[in-house]
Amino acid sequence: MHPALVRNWIAAVAETSVLLAVAAALVGSVRAEPPPSLDKDAAALLARNCLECHNGSDKKGGLDLTQRERALAGGDSGAALKAKEPDASLLVLRIEAGEMPPKGRTPLSAEQRDLLRQWIASGAKWATDPIDPFLYTTQHRAGYDWWSLQPLRKVELPGVKDAGWVSNPIDQFILQRLEAAGLSPSPPADPRTLIRRLSFDLIGLPPTPDEVADFVNDKEPRAYERLVDRLLDSPHYGEHWARHWLDIVRFGESQGFERNKLRPNAWRYRDFVVEAFNSDLAYDKFIRWQVAGDVLHPDNPLATVASGFLVMGPYDLTAYDNGTLDMRAAAREEELEALVATVSQTFLGLTVNCSRCHDHKFDPITQKEFYQFSAALGGTFHGAERESLSDSGKSAAQNRISALRAEIASLMAKEEKSAGSEKAALAAKRSRLESVVRLLEGGPAHVSIPRQPGPWRILTRGDFRQPGLEVAPRGIASLSTVSPDWKLAENSPEGERRKALAEWIAFPENPLTGRVIVNRLWGYHFGVGLVRTPSDFGFQGGAPSHPELLDWLADQFVHPADGTAWSLKRIQRLIVLSSAYRQSSRSNPKAVTQDADNRLVWRRPPMRLEAETFRDSVLAVSGELDPRLGGPGFRDFKVSSAGNNETYSVFDAVGPEFNRRSLYRTSLRTGTNPLLDLLDCPDPSVATPRRSVTSTPLQALALLNNAFMEHYAQRFAKRVQNQAGDTPAAQVRRACALAFAREPTKNEESFGSEFIAKYGLTQYCLVLLNTNEFLYID
Repeated sequence: MHPALVRNWIAAVAETSVLLAVAAALVGSVRAEPPPSLDKDAAALLARNCLECHNGSDKKGGLDLTQRERALAGGDSGAALKAKEPDASLLVLRIEAGEMPPKGRTPLSAEQRDLLRQWIASGAKWATDPIDPFLYTTQHRAGYDWWSLQPLRKVELPGVKDAGWVSNPIDQFILQRLEAAGLSPSPPADPRTLIRRLSFDLIGLPPTPDEVADFVNDKEPRAYERLVDRLLDSPHYGEHWARHWLDIVRFGESQGFERNKLRPNAWRYRDFVVEAFNSDLAYDKFIRWQVAGDVLHPDNPLATVASGFLVMGPYDLTAYDNGTLDMRAAAREEELEALVATVSQTFLGLTVNCSRCHDHKFDPITQKEFYQFSAALGGTFHGAERESLSDSGKSAAQNRISALRAEIASLMAKEEKSAGSEKAALAAKRSRLESVVRLLEGGPAHVSIPRQPGPWRILTRGDFRQPGLEVAPRGIASLSTVSPDWKLAENSPEGERRKALAEWIAFPENPLTGRVIVNRLWGYHFGVGLVRTPSDFGFQGGAPSHPELLDWLADQFVHPADGTAWSLKRIQRLIVLSSAYRQSSRSNPKAVTQDADNRLVWRRPPMRLEAETFRDSVLAVSGELDPRLGGPGFRDFKVSSAGNNETYSVFDAVGPEFNRRSLYRTSLRTGTNPLLDLLDCPDPSVATPRRSVTSTPLQALALLNNAFMEHYAQRFAKRVQNQAGDTPAAQVRRACALAFAREPTKNEESFGSEFIAKYGLTQYCLVLLNTNEFLYID
């Protein structure tokens, strides 16, 4: 449907009842006349209080209340009700006796009991027959009226008392809630804190002392805005934000399971993600390319590499190569469930995979819908390596490569004539273009080779040995503003299936797509999203802390007035330019008492560096970081082969060949880095939408004694000595500027000088790398 028509349809729906529109659209394609109020209210009462236990697929006591005929027939205890005879109806008697709903559930109110009696007395007609158990949200599960499934709202900006605090509309939503709670925002962070925070948040690296000095001394009103734009334009931005994305999609460079063989060309997908963030690839295109890039743009090597998203998860080589037919079939079903989980949770925040064996226990997703959704992915197979360039695309790619190489040559010439930060910026831009050339040149890439799937059937209890009804590819019906019907037959071509899925997810009126991604962006900047569970917008995930702000951000993302739709950088720019983001991390006793979790955003909370960012920061302050972008990663492990299996022995990786950013460490599903693991680096075998942050004694021991830390403390000390000379006080000042982006206090300078005189500069540098100030972002 054309987006304009969809928006008109939404406006029409808003003038009536949104809930009735959703329910009617899902019951059938033709809108039925509204049922009589009494019957409708009774249906809602049954749906909210009874159908969780007494529905067609889960008949406690043998009773099904979804259909009139079955309710009149009753269950194990006899007929549940007698039309026009409420006093003789077992349903009423059990409720009046307090036996139903069962213990632990909220009993019906007097008004609800009266409604039930009136309805039975009037003849107990069903408003819809059968009643859809997903029709309404209950105390125990979400229905079609669940908040995240509703259309994005056009939200009016709230009024606030302290208008002077507002930098952009985000602040109005935050401040309105704070003022209503009797709280005030925290004071703004000082410039040194702000540049350090912003640098880590946007590029994952500490600012240099020169960058700090330039920003602190820049008194122009737009100094902070210019800093934001410079960091968003840095090629290192894509590296940092690609790491977040790779956490979500289970990116790994080995197969996993027992065999765990390397995937030598999986790095191409990683580099695609880096370039997508750097170029601010429109997010709807980012989705389409990853789900069906090889179908939509077969002549575009970047789009083909992007479709490697579908095969980034673990792959059970043992089952496929050495297993029985049953083992292969079982492995295939597990693989498909994991793929459905990745696609639905990553882009939609829906746990569609939880309905493989039965209807979803908490969200309005049926088992049938799981198989309709998975039918779109049924032709996706793991383990393929093929040329990322099609023959017809090579000519166009070669033309672009030639243009890029000319630009690279021009940048190299400018580099030779420049110095300092300008030279570094030119080198970074050149490195980015070289990375794009590597992708365009093609070569083997770890992507799926699609195959046409056979008949797609619902599997009873998810068991491949119990096939049932054949289904066609379709979407999820509970999304109120996007049709689940893709107009595809059961035998539709494989490519058309993925294309339809990609278009359905990226459809502008899909209410989940925008909400989910802007919530992820917010969460990475504030430590937790407006919705706490970034990959679950269902009943188990709960409600947003600021629903109006979430919808405003999503609407700005999908339907901006300036035409920059689907721009991730634009939304991030809005977030980091807000006064809410620029608050200090200072604690406030009153706010802590009232809102200990900071859900009202009365401060920007302190956040610990992620494992990879910590390692990169150690390399950066020691002066050893290799800033090259892209290409095959480094390996800090040795490979041992025994038959068909491969095992990996990790060693202490120090030296120039290992000085690249941690993003370029070959990501194994076993043989992980001990130091990174201690700092909660996630397992690439599972999706990690939000990293854990633990504090253990082992972390402190490792940071003091790990060979990596000792080696780069020495390099840090050598850099400090080269820049500050042999005077301890000067060394303290330079070391603090590099590590903390600030000058030391007098006490720190005095203590540091004494420490260096007694224990040496290397030990002092090691201590700085172990401080909370280095490890945390204020």
